[in-house]
Amino acid sequence: MSEYDAASNDQLGHLDKYGTWEAMVSGQWNIPGRPGTAAEHTRGFELSKQLNDLGNTDPDKAREIIAEMIHPDSGPTMIHAPLNIEFGTNLRCGDRVFINFNATILAQAPVTLGDDVMIGPNCSLITVGHPVADHQMRRGGWEQAKPISIGANTWLGANVTVLPGVSIGKNCVLGAGTMVTRDIPDNSLVLGSPGKVVRTLNESQPLERSQHDGPVDGVHSRG
Repeated sequence: MSEYDAASNDQLGHLDKYGTWEAMVSGQWNIPGRPGTAAEHTRGFELSKQLNDLGNTDPDKAREIIAEMIHPDSGPTMIHAPLNIEFGTNLRCGDRVFINFNATILAQAPVTLGDDVMIGPNCSLITVGHPVADHQMRRGGWEQAKPISIGANTWLGANVTVLPGVSIGKNCVLGAGTMVTRDIPDNSLVLGSPGKVVRTLNESQPLERSQHDGPVDGVHSRG
């Protein structure tokens, strides 16, 4: 550590009480990068780098890294690198979750993905924001995080962005490019920016299974 870094840390030491793990995950205004969160932040970057360096060439090793990177109560999760993630231990995945290429997940608050959730390429799950009206707080680096939850069997198409505090129900489909700014009920087809529910999905409607003669279950029927 340089003399400059040491002096800066001494000057900012009074901010440490605003940079605890509890403050971050509970939705309080907090200062990032303080000792209370720095170690876990660094650990997440190290693990995501290990995953990305594999280049999707070693599935067994990738499973080991993912299991260490995300919440320990998660089910089997498949992630196609590259992945950009902060605080992966706050990402809790159900069974058979699939996250495609180039996802960005800022999990300063908990992110919960239900069973069989599918995340398309280039999607962003963003739990954290900065002050809007108070530019002095924004300049000071303050953040506030709110949790995101996505229900079972929901599919996010490519380039979907989910903003802080949003809860998406089960069995939803979010079309490519959708920006989700508010809660979405179960069984919704959502399109646009900001996203709007354009239709309720249910099995009384024509289903794609009528268009082929193969089994309904495929790769996602795996254990």
